[in-house]
Amino acid sequence: MRKILLATTAVAAAALFGPVEAAAQEAPTVRVGGYFRFNYAFVDQDGGNAGGFNTGKSDFASDMEVHVIVTGKAANGLTYGATIEIQEDQNRAATSGVATKTSLDIDEQYLWVAYPTLGQLRVGDEDGVLLGQLLTGFNTSFGTGGFDGDVYDYIIGANQRPSYVAGGSLADSSKVIYTSPQFFGFDFGASFAFNNGEGEDTGCESVGAGCDRLASAPGGILRLRNERQVGLRYRGSFGGVGLQALVGYLGGDVVANSTGQSGKQVHAGMAGLNLSAYGFLLGANYTFGTSNANFTPLARGTNDDRDMNQYTLGLSYTWQALTVGANGFIVDSAGNQGVAGGRRDRVWSVGANYTLAPGLQVIAEYVNIERRENGFDFISGTAGAANNKVGSDVFMTGVRIAF
Repeated sequence: MRKILLATTAVAAAALFGPVEAAAQEAPTVRVGGYFRFNYAFVDQDGGNAGGFNTGKSDFASDMEVHVIVTGKAANGLTYGATIEIQEDQNRAATSGVATKTSLDIDEQYLWVAYPTLGQLRVGDEDGVLLGQLLTGFNTSFGTGGFDGDVYDYIIGANQRPSYVAGGSLADSSKVIYTSPQFFGFDFGASFAFNNGEGEDTGCESVGAGCDRLASAPGGILRLRNERQVGLRYRGSFGGVGLQALVGYLGGDVVANSTGQSGKQVHAGMAGLNLSAYGFLLGANYTFGTSNANFTPLARGTNDDRDMNQYTLGLSYTWQALTVGANGFIVDSAGNQGVAGGRRDRVWSVGANYTLAPGLQVIAEYVNIERRENGFDFISGTAGAANNKVGSDVFMTGVRIAF
């Protein structure tokens, strides 16, 4: 489940600042945080009997992350720090296919420096300002997060998972991110990544289709380059009603085809809104533009190159230790461009969480998933007249601790 990261005020380098009132200097301190969760899930899904196999409907699953958080403060008011998020990934053995759960990797990692009047600068692996610091309109505050929660741990096959834009959709590409201080309720941000890859030397130990630094390649590769995000946000309160609104843009080049026609550049807009009052939280987001689902570049000269349109809505209510809510999205996109049907991905969910003690919660959640695309077989992953509509029903209940 993604975390909505709220930007603090920040800066670029201490040498650029003018004199400020002396403040108490604080040496860097290290804190360890993270979470652990354990869920039971009942799953009814299309494709569970593919290839002559038959999957059971009940499952237990656990997951964890450990976060190392470093913070410090200089005498001139500069604050600085770093965050490294270590996550458990299941490593399935090639022979048995059994998950050993002994593999760890890095989710997000970044360094930041901040100053109250100049803003914040982050460098490292994150999602950027639209899907990170300024994220607005995605209400995932109940259960495990609904459409952006734990449900995808239980869905069989890559074609069973819908494509959508929310926190984490850009694979934490290594980038530079700036967010401004707040002026009269407004703040803004921008981020830039040269290549759509994560971590040090990702996929580029040798030149090939997996190299994240390809500027051109034979045959064409639909991968972003020169990803840029900009956003403007407003936050305020009116008569007890909290308001947060965002407008933003994401653009990106595509790896050039050295022997034919290159894909289309990505040009996508985003508008988001949060309203809060009397325990209620409403979130709505509209994302649209020249892109396939999930900010994927479009190929040229194919059967279907229609733009993406995504509508997201969520409503929750919190009373003391209990939060209940519902959310959902619809994404219309080109989908598989080898067919002309166009794809619709639709998810809706209801759920709740109850806080037993600080950091300790029990959860319950139901999620319904449906995907449609005429002419595309979701089970085989190829063109065909069968399985043009697939769906899943998942009920989860469990416990989690954040620390």
